[in-house]
Amino acid sequence: MPHPNAAKLRGLLPAILTPLDLNGDLALEHFPALLDFQRRAGMDGVVVCGTNGEGTALSVAERKQTIEKAIQHRGNFVIIAGTGATSVTDAVELTRHAASVGADAALVLPPFFMKNPKAAGLAAYFRPILDAADLPILLYSIPQFSAVPITDELMALLADHPNLFGVKDSAGDWTRTHEFITRYPHLRIFAGSDRLAARSYAHGGSCISGGANAFPEIVVAIRDAWNSHGDGPELAAAQARLDALIDITIRYPFVTSSKSILAHRGLPRLGVRPPLTLLAPDVEANLLAELRDAKFL
Repeated sequence: MPHPNAAKLRGLLPAILTPLDLNGDLALEHFPALLDFQRRAGMDGVVVCGTNGEGTALSVAERKQTIEKAIQHRGNFVIIAGTGATSVTDAVELTRHAASVGADAALVLPPFFMKNPKAAGLAAYFRPILDAADLPILLYSIPQFSAVPITDELMALLADHPNLFGVKDSAGDWTRTHEFITRYPHLRIFAGSDRLAARSYAHGGSCISGGANAFPEIVVAIRDAWNSHGDGPELAAAQARLDALIDITIRYPFVTSSKSILAHRGLPRLGVRPPLTLLAPDVEANLLAELRDAKFL
């Protein structure tokens, strides 16, 4: 049976950037501006401290501060907190904290340092997190970064837990995303690849988007086309526009380029946390020129 809070955890959410200053320190005074930018575009909520939010580069204390700031300025937004960590004790602590401050759900990475763990070992990591708080939990499958996929064997070991709410599948393989949607109809499946947004909506899934950080209106157009017209030419056209954007941005470091673009869309100039680095001025100029030529700016 789905978690009682799961019904509202739908729609479109950006995996929002974390505001850092040019020294790489938290600059949470800029978080309200980032949230308002997404709100004006029509987003349904945000994921905080995920991949695009550089969550794994932040300390436990910094992640707590960031989640608290997002909740303080949430308005009507759904807030999903990224709480996964290499240490199960850190992940449990972050998940309990997220629940205590009012997050709607948690997104949990597998432990990503030890490679090729057994499903039983991964289940032993996830179960204490699922037990930690009365909070819907999304498992986070992003094997191109973690090298630890969320497998059907693991899903079978966790299927009985009432706090298991869904999966964010960011592998970018539609076959696997579709398998999640069809094999686990009682769970909520979010495509984490922007190229799969239209197909996810058309097959009953939702979307957590990285590209929405810099261009939320382009991603919102897909959701709105689906809601207004279903699986028709409008949806295909909206996805084609997003694909054209991805064809440009994929050639640049994604988190850094998103922050560069936002600085040219009226948002504060933000920094990144090592090991990420800022774009060199000539690289940023090339990125912006490509976006202008394609009528994105």
